[in-house]
Amino acid sequence: MPTYTIGEIYRLGLLKNHKGEPYSAKATVSKELRGQPYTIEQTPFGLSKKYSEDTITTLNKRWN
Repeated sequence: MPTYTIGEIYRLGLLKNHKGEPYSAKATVSKELRGQPYTIEQTPFGLSKKYSEDTITTLNKRWN
């Protein structure tokens, strides 16, 4: 199962708002993911929180 960093989620537009549009600010994506389960992995730029695709799907289903 793929995992994504906050930046990847923002750039790819994976997390949607109530209108079904991708969030327009990386800070908003970070705020929405606060409190969700994550893993810490080493990236070329240092340690990073990574969120699973299931977590993103669950958050997107809130608006259905």
